[in-house]
Amino acid sequence: FSVLHDAPEYAPLFYYLGTGYDVLADHCRKEGAGVMDATVMKYRKQSFFYMRKAIDLLKECEKCETLLLLIYTNYANSLDACGRVIEALRIYREAIEINPSFGMALGNYGRALQFYANTVNDPGHYKELHCYAYQAVKCALKIQDVNMHDDAISYFEKMIEVYETQFDKEILSEPIVHKRYKLGKSDERKYRTWCLEKHLFLNPLNDLINMETAFAHDPLTITHYTEGVNERNGDAKRSVEPPKWFAMLNQLKEEYIYSRFLCFDGSVKLGELHYADKEVKLSLASYDYVNYSIKLEELKSAFKNLFSIFDQIAFFINEFWKLNFKEHDADAEHVFKCECYPKDNVALLALYWSYCEFWERFGDAKSASERKLKNLRNALEHKYVKVHEYAYQGPFKIEDDRFYHISEDELRSCAMRLLELSREWIMELVYAVGIEESKKDNGEEIIHLDIVDYDDEWKR
Repeated sequence: FSVLHDAPEYAPLFYYLGTGYDVLADHCRKEGAGVMDATVMKYRKQSFFYMRKAIDLLKECEKCETLLLLIYTNYANSLDACGRVIEALRIYREAIEINPSFGMALGNYGRALQFYANTVNDPGHYKELHCYAYQAVKCALKIQDVNMHDDAISYFEKMIEVYETQFDKEILSEPIVHKRYKLGKSDERKYRTWCLEKHLFLNPLNDLINMETAFAHDPLTITHYTEGVNERNGDAKRSVEPPKWFAMLNQLKEEYIYSRFLCFDGSVKLGELHYADKEVKLSLASYDYVNYSIKLEELKSAFKNLFSIFDQIAFFINEFWKLNFKEHDADAEHVFKCECYPKDNVALLALYWSYCEFWERFGDAKSASERKLKNLRNALEHKYVKVHEYAYQGPFKIEDDRFYHISEDELRSCAMRLLELSREWIMELVYAVGIEESKKDNGEEIIHLDIVDYDDEWKR
């Protein structure tokens, strides 16, 4: 495939390969293999690899919209089946943005919202997501898209029937009205609008197609956690302190939000000279259109910070689920590849499959052009990287000048993809904790602690 690697006309081949491996994975499941069965996982990974390859080749091809819509929808369906509902919703939105009348994408978007509503840990979000799911499926059926096959129509009609049996039909059908909030002044308004449009708030409602000012904040938190008295016996300090998971989540959220702001600043304020960059003497040592600026340093910092979040989340999983890795081994590569990784929590399965994409694109990629993302991180940390104003055509490797080379657009694209993935990871981690809490038998004596919100004023 090395010859075909970057040829758009071969995208259909990759799509058919991806579909074929997906069918094989489903066949193994129907024959009784478990969701984490080695053969099922092997076929599913191959399917995702080829689907992503086809999408990458077709994204910039305006003549291939119909095929891209099919690939987006089938790929998102497979992601949803594996529990990666947040990423599936992102892909459905991409398809619907291309063609709002593509009923299969809209209907499946509603189906994914139904699954998502049952995963989130906030009762208000639960109700709203179910209403949006119902309305999306109703709209998809009204479109009467010729691409919607009979099985899909039947499935969507049954969804509507169940909703109207279990929920108040009038509430489901009424327009969902959200209170309008001010997004701040000037730069803050630009920042919050950018985050809202990029679907980057730690808020499940920001995974909707709809964009309301009410979604422009980060309410995600662990809503419920219990510990038995026996777990704290003999530890006087722990008896007065809240569980460490809240502090760990606080740290993850702040690192994500800081990186999100760096990506905003490095992407939106193009053409503006930062006041701290004035009167900094640099030498024009070459004429290869290399850029130097604080906004590029912000993108580099965001990339490095986001790359580290994956190991921090793996450390959290190791501690919470007691996988027993020692501190220096409790990283993403060890945790997600271990045989004792929990398989009975759908949010943890979503994290596993998200890590597979991360490792494919940023870690153990087989081709040099994809492996450059791992090399980029190492080069940014330990070596030198030249960021070019225009697209850099050469391979991403150290050149005769002992620098690595990348274009500004590609650096920004890599940072943004890491931002999307890390958002998904943090949200799924919180939902995984919630799912684990729902399994607990609270028959023993438990401790109740009030967790006070950390006030914004304390951040000054």
